[in-house]
Amino acid sequence: FVRFSTLQKPIRSASLIRNPNLLVIFHAYMMDSHPEIFEGVGAVTDVLINTSLKPHQVSLLKGVHPRWLGTIDATEISNHYRCGLNTVMLGAMVPFLPELEREKLERVATRFFTKISPDARANYLEGFTRGYDQVKIKSPTANQDRTPLKTQNYVRLGYENAPLGGIILNPGNSVLKSHEASRKGFAPKFNAEVCFHCGLCDQVCPDFCFVWKKNAQKKFGAELLGLDYQYCKGCQKCIEVCPVGALTLTPEGQLTNNDRLISWQENQK
Repeated sequence: FVRFSTLQKPIRSASLIRNPNLLVIFHAYMMDSHPEIFEGVGAVTDVLINTSLKPHQVSLLKGVHPRWLGTIDATEISNHYRCGLNTVMLGAMVPFLPELEREKLERVATRFFTKISPDARANYLEGFTRGYDQVKIKSPTANQDRTPLKTQNYVRLGYENAPLGGIILNPGNSVLKSHEASRKGFAPKFNAEVCFHCGLCDQVCPDFCFVWKKNAQKKFGAELLGLDYQYCKGCQKCIEVCPVGALTLTPEGQLTNNDRLISWQENQK
C-alpha cells in the first residue's frame, strides 16, 4: 500500500487501503487466485494490469467496475531491456497519477540507479520510458465483468479448534497450494513429439510438476503427459537438463489451454 499527499503533510496511517484510487496488479494470475484484491474497487478506482492482453480483452470479476483500465506487457519489456519489472510498471502508472510529473520521476530514478553501471542504468530508464509510452488505457465496457466470482473455503480456526502453540500439522500447506505467481511471465512448454520420456526433467524439478502415465504397451514404463502449472514456479531447471529440447521457455500468453489443462485433468484421475 502506498499513500501520498499533495498537501505536503506527513501521513501517519499505515493501515490497509480500503478504497484505492489506483490498483496495480503485477501478475495477472492474481486476478483468479486472489479475487479479494478487487475489494473496494469502485467508480473512482483505476486498475493497471501487467498482461499481454489489451484492455477490452481483460475479463473482470462480476461486479468490478473500475473507472479506467490499463494494460501493459511489462514482463516482455523488462526481459527485453533487462531491467526491473517495477521500473516498467512505475512508468505505466504515471498517466494514472496526474499529481506526479514524469520528468521528476525520471530524475528520481536516475539518482536511485547511480550505483549501477551506466549501461544498466540506461536499460532501466528505457524500461521506464517504454512503460509510459506503451500502456494502453480504456474505459471498461458495460459487459466486461464476465468472470464469476470465486470463493475460497478456508478453515476457520478459533480457541476451540486451533492447534496448540500454532504448530503446522500439514507441511507444505500454503493456502492455495499454487506457485503460479512465482513465475515471471515465462514457463516451460512441453513438446510431446520430441520427448523420449527419459525422466531427467522430473529428477531436477523441485516441485514435482510433471505428470506421468503408466504405459505398458511401449518400451518405456511411463509416458510424460506434460506439466501441472499450478506447481511450476518457473525455475527452468527442466529446460536446462532436457537433452532433446522437448521443453522450451515460452511466454505464458502463448501457452494454450491444451498445454495447461490436459496434465491437470490427468493428475486428478
